[in-house]
Amino acid sequence: MMDNFAQILQWLPMGDASTSSSYFGSVTPFKVEFNFDIPIFEGQIHADVVDKWLNLIEEYFYVHDFSNREKITFALLKAAPHVKD
Repeated sequence: MMDNFAQILQWLPMGDASTSSSYFGSVTPFKVEFNFDIPIFEGQIHADVVDKWLNLIEEYFYVHDFSNREKITFALLKAAPHVKD
């Protein structure tokens, strides 16, 4: 099993992708575009609703690699009360 793993590692490019030549040609980083909508928090005082919203927003922060400042700003905007006509 370890021999198979060592053979696989030999096929992987080493170092900078721009200077390495591999069996697969040029190497590009793996990137996935993933986006989902974060609803406005309506201020419900229900533990399950709050937990669900917080979990969703934490996943969003993780996916988009927000800084702490961006997290605070985004959360405040999504938790702000609506102005109704």
